[in-house]
Amino acid sequence: MSHTTIARDKIRQFSSFSQAFGKQSTFGQFLTAPLNSISDLQVQAQKKKVIYSSETRQNLVQVWNRQIGSYASKSQLENLKSLESENTFTITTGHQLTLFAGPLYLIYKVLHVVRLAEDFNQSQKDFKAVPVFWMASEDHDFDEVKSTHLFNQKLTWESAQTGPVGRFKMDDFQEVLSSFKSFFEGKETEINELIAISEKADYASYQQEFISKLFSEFGVLVLQPDNRDLKREFVPVVLREISSDLANHAVQNTNKLIESAGYKPQAHARDCNLFYLKAGERLRIEPVANGLAVDGQVYSIEELSRLVQEEPENFSPNVILRPVYQETILPNLVYVGGGGEMAYWIQLKGVFEVHHTLFPLIQQRVSVQLVDGALKKRMDKLNWSGERYFESKDDLKKLFLKENDGDDLDLSTLYSEFETLRTTMIEKAKSIEATLESFAEAESVRMKKQLESFEQRLVKQLKQRHEQVLQSIDFISERIIPENTLQERHFHWLQFAPSGAYQELLNQIHQEIDPFEAELIVVDLAK
Repeated sequence: MSHTTIARDKIRQFSSFSQAFGKQSTFGQFLTAPLNSISDLQVQAQKKKVIYSSETRQNLVQVWNRQIGSYASKSQLENLKSLESENTFTITTGHQLTLFAGPLYLIYKVLHVVRLAEDFNQSQKDFKAVPVFWMASEDHDFDEVKSTHLFNQKLTWESAQTGPVGRFKMDDFQEVLSSFKSFFEGKETEINELIAISEKADYASYQQEFISKLFSEFGVLVLQPDNRDLKREFVPVVLREISSDLANHAVQNTNKLIESAGYKPQAHARDCNLFYLKAGERLRIEPVANGLAVDGQVYSIEELSRLVQEEPENFSPNVILRPVYQETILPNLVYVGGGGEMAYWIQLKGVFEVHHTLFPLIQQRVSVQLVDGALKKRMDKLNWSGERYFESKDDLKKLFLKENDGDDLDLSTLYSEFETLRTTMIEKAKSIEATLESFAEAESVRMKKQLESFEQRLVKQLKQRHEQVLQSIDFISERIIPENTLQERHFHWLQFAPSGAYQELLNQIHQEIDPFEAELIVVDLAK
């Protein structure tokens, strides 16, 4: 690997939790075990093998074959076939159904689990791991996923639909799809296979094929978990959740420990951590005095339990129970997620215990900074340390001017002399007539403003002298921290593959990713 790194604690755009979680040993009380090396996965595989049933495995493989079998690549089909074996497990990441699979960090998540699975498979012969992408198809926060930034434009899917985003119909998707296609007209590259995906009955089916084909060469299996046959496996957990508030109590107890460790709990638990799904809606199931209420209708526990058995597909876990659902249906070893995800996963060990489910190993995804040729050329001229570029654009400009014209800009002596003059003026005025003190104060304020105006004129003149470099700072800042956020959270990955030939980009990132690198990975695309 030829990448360089920058410590997370040097970059203010990372949260304090994200900066700290790389050292998992400090969070040991919230984990099954810290994930520090590949050997930890083998221990987890031995635990999971004992409790994961052949019936659940068979059901999973059958559902997956129905979902992706018609378009899966050779490597994906091989991984699917391998999952029939009791010695094959999954390493999973997941995300909401973001528009055209943006932004960049979705790519990093998936390639992280690819590399982790590869490293595990190379480390031993007893077990095998396959990479999995879990679609958060039941999430209903459409505003978070409806837009993406590509080639200095914001693409947005305008839709009045509500409810789980994965169940959205595709009727109003054509306008944003046409805008996406227009960027690549006349270009014969891999992007055409994604553009050519046929219209689906719902958005989840479209996204499942899009992401599957995007990562087809890496054998990634993309799962749509909003499925009746998969939800049947989750029925015991759902029944337990509607009849007790043990999960909520477990989270509250853990939250106290998290707060005592100096962190703020990320997710909010409820007495019942389930939704009921019906056309265009995702409705909370709320405990009431005589049962449980759904959209104003009250059910007894017995009545709702019968409904769970009849239509399990319409019972949806919230953020507290979704991980339990995932670990119920998958033979999973590790969940890889962002800092925000890790912050709520550490709340959940007790929830897994009350629902008799094995808590997986968890790992924070890598963060990557891409530097293309145009960006590198400008950065090389400044020759600053990597972390410096994560300061604000204005601060960088001031820093440059100070380093290059510091003597010209240093008016400290002048300001010091002004303060002496101001004091002398006020004392002289008071000695002549006390009422002149306010006049002297007003005059000194006017004179200070003139001094500040003089300083601004000097800065303006120096900026003109260094106009080209200051424009380069604008260029650098807009690509490293666009809108003052990390590059990976803003840009779509096609920003770095403008012809639509994205496979080379994926291969290069895949090569540079180290799943156990806790710091920011800087990848020079120009090499």
